[in-house]
Amino acid sequence: MWVLMICKEITMKHDSKKFNIEYKAILDSFNTNNDVRIWVVQPSTSIYQKIENFSVSHKPKKSYRDRQENKISYFEFKSQKNITIQVNIQATLWKNKINLKKEDVSLPRISTKLFKQYTKSEKFLEQTPEIKKLTHQITKKDKFVLDKIQSIFNFIVENFKYCHPVKQRGVKYLNLNNLRGDCGEYSSLFVTMCRILKIPARNNTGFVLFTKQKKIVEHGWASVYLKPYSWIDIDTQYASLEKNVNIGAKKYFAQRNDYRMTFVNGFNISLKPAIPQNFQLNYWNKLGLPLTYNSVQTLQPIVFASKEKVRFKDNIKII
Repeated sequence: MWVLMICKEITMKHDSKKFNIEYKAILDSFNTNNDVRIWVVQPSTSIYQKIENFSVSHKPKKSYRDRQENKISYFEFKSQKNITIQVNIQATLWKNKINLKKEDVSLPRISTKLFKQYTKSEKFLEQTPEIKKLTHQITKKDKFVLDKIQSIFNFIVENFKYCHPVKQRGVKYLNLNNLRGDCGEYSSLFVTMCRILKIPARNNTGFVLFTKQKKIVEHGWASVYLKPYSWIDIDTQYASLEKNVNIGAKKYFAQRNDYRMTFVNGFNISLKPAIPQNFQLNYWNKLGLPLTYNSVQTLQPIVFASKEKVRFKDNIKII
């Protein structure tokens, strides 16, 4: 089985391309007595991306891995009016194409850590009675796991409409009769429905890289874990931009039709150490990114908190 899995991973990758990416964040305090805490995530090597080099302009105070194996660096800046964080990444990215056969795919054992982690209900991915009922309704005729995933995909692509900004994050706030939201909400509903059916699924956040335009676009999508393939991309929001669900499926169901860099896997990223109670959280919450003193919904690729107000701007580009 191990040999088979490796073969599947190798044959699905194609069109590799090397990228040099620069991310720069600038924080300006209004006085020199400010205290700023910053968390930066480091993208990990996976079957879709190989991180050749990662460097950051300052030495972190500490680094740690969260429960979803995201590597996070923590920085402290005291009595410093101007702060610039620059991250440089060299990476090889792959597109991928998988011709799934419903008879071939299976799920990991229910006793595994992966299964337990990625089938549970959690904040932003709440398995409410209403969503459970809808999920079983749209998949009731499906026999195979792959059919169930396809039915969920089709339902979301056909019924969800893009809307930004989102008033409240979390699928429990969705109007199931009038689905509206951005890429994060598309993928969150998909992930939640898969988890209800005990299919391991998670959110991915990162960037899509458009090589001709040398442009990078922030994006969120989903992935499901199927043996013997490992994690497989499912992008309902980009699929919904196509003329019909069949064209969307050809491009974004178990396909990576473009170059992407995943920065963070999963939601509810723990912040260590916790943000002090006297620090401000307003900046991110106003932008619609839920941030508490202990965790943030996602990192892409930075979050900060400060005692006093700061001016913040950032930029990511292909160099």
